[in-house]
Amino acid sequence: MEEKKRENVPAGIVGAFLGSLIGVACAVLIGQLGYVASISGLVMAVCALKGYELLGGSLTKKGALISTLLILAMTYLAHRLIWAVAVADALHDGIFEAFQEVPDLLDRGIIESGPYWGDLIMLYLFTLLGAVPTIWNGLKSTEMPDLPLVRTTADAASAPEEAAVFYPGVMKWTRGARFSASLSMVPGLLLGIALLFVAIPLDGPIPLSMAALACVLSSFVMVCAAAPLINLGAASTFVFVKSANTLWRVNLMGLNRMDTYRFSKQTMPLRGMRWEILSPEEQAQCRASVQRAIALLTSGQIASGSNLSLMVLPLTDLEITKENKWCWKGTYSGGGGKRKKVTIAKAYPDFAPAPGLERCQEPMPWRTSLLAAGVVLALAAAVAGFVGGKLLDGSLQSPSVTTTTPDRVQTEPWDQKARVPEDADFYLLDDGVAYEIDSSFQASTGNNFYDTATHTDYAISVQYGANEETALDVLLAPIEAYRTSSRYQDFQFAHAGAGSTLVPMTAADGRTYQYEILSLHFNDNKAIHVGVALADGGTLLVVKAQQRDKADENVIKGNILYILESIQLSEITPENYQELYHQAAEMGYQYIGAGYVKAPEEMFGHEAFVDVYVPYSEAPEFLNDGYTLRTQAHGMAVTVTMAGTDGDARDVIAQAYEDLSGRVEMYQEGVAEVEYVEDYDIAIQRVAYMDGGKLRIAILYADYKQDGYYLSAQIDYLLDQQDEAYPDLLAELSDVFALNLPQFDPFE
Repeated sequence: MEEKKRENVPAGIVGAFLGSLIGVACAVLIGQLGYVASISGLVMAVCALKGYELLGGSLTKKGALISTLLILAMTYLAHRLIWAVAVADALHDGIFEAFQEVPDLLDRGIIESGPYWGDLIMLYLFTLLGAVPTIWNGLKSTEMPDLPLVRTTADAASAPEEAAVFYPGVMKWTRGARFSASLSMVPGLLLGIALLFVAIPLDGPIPLSMAALACVLSSFVMVCAAAPLINLGAASTFVFVKSANTLWRVNLMGLNRMDTYRFSKQTMPLRGMRWEILSPEEQAQCRASVQRAIALLTSGQIASGSNLSLMVLPLTDLEITKENKWCWKGTYSGGGGKRKKVTIAKAYPDFAPAPGLERCQEPMPWRTSLLAAGVVLALAAAVAGFVGGKLLDGSLQSPSVTTTTPDRVQTEPWDQKARVPEDADFYLLDDGVAYEIDSSFQASTGNNFYDTATHTDYAISVQYGANEETALDVLLAPIEAYRTSSRYQDFQFAHAGAGSTLVPMTAADGRTYQYEILSLHFNDNKAIHVGVALADGGTLLVVKAQQRDKADENVIKGNILYILESIQLSEITPENYQELYHQAAEMGYQYIGAGYVKAPEEMFGHEAFVDVYVPYSEAPEFLNDGYTLRTQAHGMAVTVTMAGTDGDARDVIAQAYEDLSGRVEMYQEGVAEVEYVEDYDIAIQRVAYMDGGKLRIAILYADYKQDGYYLSAQIDYLLDQQDEAYPDLLAELSDVFALNLPQFDPFE
């Protein structure tokens, strides 16, 4: 009975993965066409489980578990990918960038959580709808009553057991046919997925999406083309028997379902009833059942055309008409003078269906021509789908027809002023590059913002070492990227005649910058705006705005101009580093402040500053001649500095503990052991001390920065000063220090 458990797990995993890819492709393509993609979950479940069975040989409990885990992961991937495609199309972003932005857009409310999670639930429900019955039918083992004894009748005596020769099919002999059939669908599937990933960044959804769909459909065409080869893979569920000069084909599954001929107590509808997985006792019982059936059929006690004659089929007067490397094809007498066709796989060792034919001596070979046909068909389908998409999109023009579309809209001299907001937030980029932006904009990770009034996303970035040619390349890049798109309409500069030069502008820091703003318009009322400002030293500020809906674009360009004019470039110096302390909104924080402290001169070999993050306070304290920063707010206080040591982070903690115990009375019952993370050279210790008669709890923290130098921080819980913002500040501090900071409530 152990043979029933054998399976090729690595090949099964490959099969399940390929099957799940069909479901992913199906989900994304159906979603692109505007239909509900939930039904693709059923496709994914069935294809993954069947893929495991096809390449793995059988579906056991272990295979079902592996396939289920893969299905769950790929279902989530498909759902995330569907929304990423929609985001990429809406924001004119790359598919991979959009995939990463989905969680952030959910947090910002740009993607409504109800439809998002509702679609995922529906997709999982349909996945379960396909997976549960398939797994149940594949793994259930129905116990049946004890088998009746096989009694040989007088009529059956004429067909003794030694006169019958059994030729059972061997599944591994069909491996070449099964793998050839499976791989023939892979080119269309992979090419379709690749085209889908190319379609979104190039903004050509109709032609390329149609090409991708055609490629996936070509994989299904190849499944149909490979159907005869796939059918040969089922040869192991049949046994051929030569008895009384007649060849019989026995359907093991069908015969076992007949009560008086049953030879196994188990049913295996998904795995298939195969001779090689039967126990020796079941094989002996099967032989007796087959011989009894043959005896009854040949004696005339059971009429031709009965269910038994279909399960134990006599190939009377068999004539072989064709032979190849994988099978024999021929005809036999089907009754009434009619000849019926039959195909016999070469999966039966030492077997030949008729005299004079060479017996099977080795497994079926691979059919590489089928794979080549899959490649050719996939390429042809891609071309046909692309051409069809172009025709559908109306992008193909007759050679005799010419059209003119304005490439550029000429404008009057631009006299618009910057749109000054009622309230603005200060943001700091790298190395002292600062700017301001409307406080009403929703900030996300990095320097990205969303304006709910105009439904516009803003992204601010900085480049160094740029010149005017670099600035113009950045400015004109969207024209090259979108000019061939079917959605493209025209482009427009803020200043008439611009495009080859930049325009001077005086910014908030008193410097003169060279700037320009480009607007790219699409026929679906969406637009892209890009503003650049170049300083003499090569610093280039870039502002990109993605306008989703029809809106007054002068408002958007006014916002861009305000950001550009608010630029402040300044080197971090002993005179200004304290003034650069600000709320870290550019990092997505509401209660964290960002500032600089002096670094030990030995750390970099020259005067330098290190950025640190502390609770945001209107009154930061720069201590120790600027080498230490301390702030407190909402019941938390943090003191940070750079510490040098010849040891590791534990030595920094030891020194911090010694310094603290020299100033306050330590509460020894509240002092914990030092925790050390060797892989990252980080040390943490929780301590307690009395300060003015009040109990304080502190976290001492040391984090490796470079050889011999650590960020040393003391995080104090001021339990008597907590307010309603304390939990939110604590969560942001946990993120800043990558710690799971505990929440301590005031003691009674």
